[in-house]
Formats: sequence, structure tokens, C-alpha cells
Amino acid sequence: MDPRTFLLDRVLPFWAERAYDPKHGGYFTELTHEGHPVSEDRRFCLVQARMLYTFSHAYWLSREDWALAAAERALDFMLRRLKQPDGAFATAAYLRGNEEKFDLVDFYDQAFVLFGLAWWHRASGDADALPLARAALSALDRSLKDAAHGGWKEATKQNGPRRQNPHMHLLEAMIAWFETSGDEVWLVPAREIIRLFEDRFFDASTGTLREFFNDDFSPAPGLAGQIREPGHHFEWVWLLHHYDRLTVCDGLIDAAERLYKTARRCGVDHEGSVVEAMDPQGEVLRSGRLLWPQTEAVKAALARTEFLDADPSEADYFLATMMATHFPGAGPLWINHISSGGEPLSEGVPTRLLYHLTLCIAEYERVRKQPVSKA
Repeated sequence: MDPRTFLLDRVLPFWAERAYDPKHGGYFTELTHEGHPVSEDRRFCLVQARMLYTFSHAYWLSREDWALAAAERALDFMLRRLKQPDGAFATAAYLRGNEEKFDLVDFYDQAFVLFGLAWWHRASGDADALPLARAALSALDRSLKDAAHGGWKEATKQNGPRRQNPHMHLLEAMIAWFETSGDEVWLVPAREIIRLFEDRFFDASTGTLREFFNDDFSPAPGLAGQIREPGHHFEWVWLLHHYDRLTVCDGLIDAAERLYKTARRCGVDHEGSVVEAMDPQGEVLRSGRLLWPQTEAVKAALARTEFLDADPSEADYFLATMMATHFPGAGPLWINHISSGGEPLSEGVPTRLLYHLTLCIAEYERVRKQPVSKA
């Protein structure tokens, strides 16, 4: 089965039906390995925003009514149950009793709200998505912008270190909005994130990506400051190539190549799977295999094929390894977490991973169907 058919015929229609909650609206956080929803007392913004993206992109690819309806269901829950008066979106809503929304607003969530709205606007043409996105970005700036050190804080009730990860996804959302609207206002936050990448996130001395930071964006102390996730190296490679495609920024592709080569050399095990974490010297800290880093390896290899004329067999290899390892039953469910010895470690199947899978396969289809020139 080709990847597009696998995604649009086997995986996503199944999840559109099984993960949707007709009683409360929105999508369940997780299914069992038998495909049944796992009961929950709250519904999370991150899951709904990622499902808004997932089914919007599915509709963009297929123009099938089920995908449009599935995206609308995610958006409906977000607007009814999660949207705040200032334009931000609460991190979750309770499903029982008289309680409503959490009062917590999280940076990571807002990045995916913006990304989901960009793809909804692109796929559906809904003009209301643009003011929703503008209001969400303005609310993010008012509540979490860090004027002293740059970037955005983690949440309205911050607990723990600052991370590069939500900044990476806000960059992804800003790229999506710029491509959708052509308005350079979306590049203003993107440029700030690129500066943070160059000045703080990218460890030029080792060719790796820092994950965790103190409040002033100095590296976090102890183990947190040593952790490097190869999956995020690959994810940044893809983003840096596409940001450079739109803006042409000196030096970014050199950094992307260093990230790719470090992750490829140190963060991929002998069976071709991306490991969870390593240290700055490339020593593996966690050898397990999660699904999402495999999708990011595919995307990074595709970006190098598209923009550097790299061998496309690298992307084919990563995709084949991912399918063999995480989809032994050929979908629509997967094994999310697997030990380095091949033992399943996950108890359920997270809905939020459809974002990674959809973007990976959509990119694979787009790039691999183009003629590839050879240097």
C-alpha cells in the first residue's frame, strides 16, 4: 500500500470515527491497542489543535467531506470549550460537573492552535481563522512574551525549565501562516525564534541542539542541560530548510547540515531507528524508540533531497524502518514506544501523534513525486 492510501484510506478515517466523542465533543487523548477510547475527565487543547491540523491537511490532500467534518469537530470544541475572552486557548476543559476550563494557558498549546488554524484556513478557506489566529498570537505576546531575555515563557503558571520545543513549533506555525496569507507580519516572531536558535538553542561546539534552559536562556544545570533529542535535531533541519526557502538566511543551512549529520551519526541505532536522547558528545542516554522522531527523520531527509539534491533513498530507508518497527499490523494503530530490544513499552496509542504521521507522509508524497535532479 502506498503511503498516501495508507494515511487517507486506512489511518485517518478510522481515527476520525473512533477518537471522536459524540457526547462531549472533541477527540479523546488516547485509544487502547484494540482501538477503543480511553476514558478521561478532561479534554486537552493540544490534542484538539493537532487534530484540527491533521484533518485540515487531510482535506487539503483529498477534498473528501469526512476530513472537513473531522476538522470542524476539533475546531468546534476549541471554540466552545477552550477559547478565552482575550483570544488565548485554555490548556484543557473538564468534561464532568460544573467545572469548565483550566485557567492555565500554555505556550506549546498556543503554537499548535496557530498551526492548526493556518491549515484550517488554507484547506477550508474559512475567513474567520485569520482573526482567531491574530487574537491568539496577540494574547500569547501579552501573557507570555519575555521582554528581558527574548522568546516566550512556558505558561502563565510556569513550572520547570524553559524549552526550545514550543519555540520550534511557533516557528512552524508562523511559516504556515506566512505561506497561507503572504503577510510578512508572521515572519516577525519567526525571525526572533531564528535568532534564539542561532544564539541559544544551537550548540555550535558540538553540532547539537540544546533542549532545556534557565529563565535567562542559559543552559539548564545538570542532566537537563546535557540532554539532546535527535528527533528535534531532525525536526529543526526540516524547518530551517523551509524557513530558508522563504527568506534566504545566511548560515542556516550549514547549521542544519551539522544537526543532521550529528543526529544521523549518533542518534540512529544499528537497526535504523532514531533513539530518544543522547548527550552533547553523542553518547546515548535513552535508547528507546518513539514514533515521532522517526517521522522527523523522514522529513529531514526529504528536505535534504528537495533542497540539497541528497539521495532520496535516505528518506525511503527511514520511512520503511518506521513502518516495520511501529506499524507491524500496517495500521491504523501503532506501537508508540518500543525498547531498543524490540519490546513494546506503551500502554495506549496517543491521538496527538497523528500530527507527526500526517505531516511526514504528506511531505513524503509531495517530495518523492517530484522529479529529483542529481548533481
